[in-house]
Amino acid sequence: MQTFEIRDPIHKRIPFTEEERVIIDHPFFQRLRFISQLSFLESFVYPGATHDRFAHSLGSMHVAKRLFGRCLASSAILNETITKEEKEALGQCLSMAGLMHDMGHGPFSHCSEGIFPLLKDLPLNSTWWKQIPDRQSKHEDYSVLLIQTLAEEGVLAKDFAQDVASLIHGDILPSPFFLDLEKKLPTLQRVMKTFISGIVDCDRMDYLLRDSYYCGVVYGNYDIDWMISSMGLAQHEGRLIRTMSENGVRAFEDMLLARYHMIDQVYYHKTKSGFAYYLEQAILHKEIELTIPTDPYAYADLQDGLVLQALLNAAKNPKNYWSYHLMHRIPAKRLLRLYPANKEDQKTISFLKDLCKEQKISYFMYEHSQMLSKNEEIEPNVFVEKTMLQGKIYVPILEYSDLLQKYNEKVKFTDFYLLREDVEKFEQIQKL
Repeated sequence: MQTFEIRDPIHKRIPFTEEERVIIDHPFFQRLRFISQLSFLESFVYPGATHDRFAHSLGSMHVAKRLFGRCLASSAILNETITKEEKEALGQCLSMAGLMHDMGHGPFSHCSEGIFPLLKDLPLNSTWWKQIPDRQSKHEDYSVLLIQTLAEEGVLAKDFAQDVASLIHGDILPSPFFLDLEKKLPTLQRVMKTFISGIVDCDRMDYLLRDSYYCGVVYGNYDIDWMISSMGLAQHEGRLIRTMSENGVRAFEDMLLARYHMIDQVYYHKTKSGFAYYLEQAILHKEIELTIPTDPYAYADLQDGLVLQALLNAAKNPKNYWSYHLMHRIPAKRLLRLYPANKEDQKTISFLKDLCKEQKISYFMYEHSQMLSKNEEIEPNVFVEKTMLQGKIYVPILEYSDLLQKYNEKVKFTDFYLLREDVEKFEQIQKL
């Protein structure tokens, strides 16, 4: 099998196959070169944060391959249960899912999702879906739509494309290939999904290192090599599980803390969050024209640059308040970061809102709610392989890791901002 290679500052060398190259060269994937990983807003704070979803997707593919390869090397269960051809097909499916998991991101990544159309308006193949929920669409839904379109073009085999989509999206049914494999290894498909989106997944394992590197901070660093070397697979109580050796738990906890610090210091930096609100308001107040199309080819034409040019044009007119202040980098003043779970902070929020309304001071609140670790729905899929006198036992990582128990809840806080023109007025009131 012919292989190619890309140089990468995070993983050094990323090899890929001819089949993967076909996807990488496709316009749907090449578009990710023009979708920023952290949106241009992050570069207002961290000038180096200009990296894109294209490089992150290649990195996620690489990590998915490493995780699967380690499981094959360290665990006998797959080698004893399924054929060589089935293992190769499974590995290829996982690799493609890592590669295409972010293909549906819109301009400025998550910032544009507030105006996405209803899911039912997308031209989706309903036979792939358990059911099509009645809700607004998300970037994961567009990833499925683009993968479906690749199958319709003949770029991907239909069943293979469906299986890739099923690893990316929780509402997509697996094809008969996975169903046959699950007769040999119950819950195989569910476990494979956790490599793409779970408590230890290829997405997070790449973006923490990549975002940290390009932002020029050290918060996101952890020992990826040691953590991968600690991973495996096993059968436990009649189902397949992912395992982690005891000496790998500390590397996992380092990753958990890395994510916590990146959320606090980078992803929700006060200046970036304030500008994110500006961008949302510019779109909602129609200072710029931005409509998210349901047609996959029209959607694939949407890039950051088109929206950025619209913002630059709108910012020429000071009457376009949000665009003008965003593109001239006139930030709102964050007064406080408050935690609604704290009763005193609840009182402070109410006091500030009442004061600002009474004194006609313009303010806004930007609320953040983020799971530090992804909940393992229904049943845990990562177990620590603990050595006891009587042999090895498998302990759910949530029970084993004190740190995970402490942080396994939503990071939820509210930033309270004053518009720049009312800051002096507020400060004068404070002095009274």
